[in-house]
Amino acid sequence: MRRSASYGKSYEDYLEAIYKLSFEGKKVSVTNLAKILNVKPSSVVEQLRKLSDKKLIIYKKGEEIRLTRKGSRLARQIFERHSILKKFLTEILMLPEEIAEKDACSMEHYLHKDTIERLKKLTVFVLDKKSESTSFSEDLRNIFSDLFLKR
Repeated sequence: MRRSASYGKSYEDYLEAIYKLSFEGKKVSVTNLAKILNVKPSSVVEQLRKLSDKKLIIYKKGEEIRLTRKGSRLARQIFERHSILKKFLTEILMLPEEIAEKDACSMEHYLHKDTIERLKKLTVFVLDKKSESTSFSEDLRNIFSDLFLKR
């Protein structure tokens, strides 16, 4: 079941990619979005038109793509969900970066905001405990030790 009926996974992926490029100071262009999202430029243009129709971006051919205030707010929320999930997966579940990235990308679209918020609080709590206690950190690592041997 989807977390939000208003926007689909594809819209959210595009908004997040635009936000990331902007955040990193890179040019937000059809070409760069096609590379990041691993799609054809024609697919990017089609999706950008839809996002523009929904007033989430400002898109004019040949110009840099920009998020509207509404689009920026939504993109920031998507980016934050992704970051929280990735941190949980890498630092608490100790998954490799590439698995955590892929899983966070999938999960961010479907988990309820309350679930994300609880995972965030749990992550902060566990990381605080890890920094306070080496035994806690070791215990946590031991939980997953059999999985580390399989790599």
